[in-house]
Amino acid sequence: MADSSPATRNNSTSITDLDMDALVHCATYLNLQNLSNMAMSCKYLQRAAYSDYIWQSLFRQQWSPIVPSSFPHIPTAREAYLARRSDVLQFKFVDPIVVEFATEVKPHENLHLDKDNIIFSQGSSVHIVNIGNFLDGSDPYVTLGDHTSRITSMSNSHNPTNCRLIPFEETCLYSSKMQKNDNLLVTSSFDHSIRLWWKGRCQRCFRGHNGPVSTLSDKLLGDCPSNILASGGLDGTVRLWSLDSSGKRGQQALKATLYGHEKPVVLMSVAGHKTYLLVSISKNSKVMVWDTSTSSSVRSSCCVGKSTVPGAPKALKCHESLIYVAAGSSVVAIDIRTMRQVFKVNHQEELHSFQMLPEKSLICTGLAQRWPLYCRFRSWVVSLRFVLYCC
Repeated sequence: MADSSPATRNNSTSITDLDMDALVHCATYLNLQNLSNMAMSCKYLQRAAYSDYIWQSLFRQQWSPIVPSSFPHIPTAREAYLARRSDVLQFKFVDPIVVEFATEVKPHENLHLDKDNIIFSQGSSVHIVNIGNFLDGSDPYVTLGDHTSRITSMSNSHNPTNCRLIPFEETCLYSSKMQKNDNLLVTSSFDHSIRLWWKGRCQRCFRGHNGPVSTLSDKLLGDCPSNILASGGLDGTVRLWSLDSSGKRGQQALKATLYGHEKPVVLMSVAGHKTYLLVSISKNSKVMVWDTSTSSSVRSSCCVGKSTVPGAPKALKCHESLIYVAAGSSVVAIDIRTMRQVFKVNHQEELHSFQMLPEKSLICTGLAQRWPLYCRFRSWVVSLRFVLYCC
């Protein structure tokens, strides 16, 4: 094959003929591995790959609350990124940022973290504090105030659970890639209603309980995408709601009412091994398991298991085929298939809170004397302190 002519060779263009600004802009679309490969190609491409603009962009994507300028002892953005990444892989943490927000003189009854948002309730309102907006100097507060009565928490319990965050893509409401990383906020209230929130607005309102709604299921029933939410009320009933009901007020949303509890329902959890099984516990420590896939017209026949635990219920979690109930001064594990007790962990004092890490086979309990949320009272306001650990 004949060699290319000198004119052809002179007119050929390679990537190194691009100006530095264009190269840097293109390189911002590369991941860390591809950037490393680019830097090893030649000195000219290495210069582009080491640009501060690229590494500042990577830094913001990975650790948005922190900027590379927070590390004055490190000369370049690339070195700041690599140093930060090394610290994270070695589980090193920077000093926490202590932030105090002045709020109304009302108890803080729920507290959740959702990405850059701190969500808590006071009275009939839900407050959302955006950490990113606070660090940028803009207004961090959003208040959701459509409820007309107090956001419910369990009677005689210091472990409120009636504010739920459900991944949008797990629901039938998911319709756009823009919603993929969003959570749907669900609240219940003494005004007998359940509300679904997204983007600071109420998207659905469900009504049907003959009294305050006392608890919500910890996740949706059924396989993803699911559309059934369960609630329990002071009226002693368990109710199933369809999230895909039309209309803001949720007409035709109530799919079933389950009877069997004689006292208010205070806790609920969806079984781990069969997501159509719902576990509920009432104020008198009666545990009931419901098969929500049953189409029987007699809704009490949906109950497929019963048990009782000693002491006032504080928390309820399901993992695989086990039910974990924290009540009184003990944690009891019940096999959902046989409704028999598997083991029991006793404490010398009454339990205050309970949490579990299934993947680590760990159960965490808090005693009544310990209180993890620090509030400082100042005349007519409450200062709520958050300690933010950046990693």
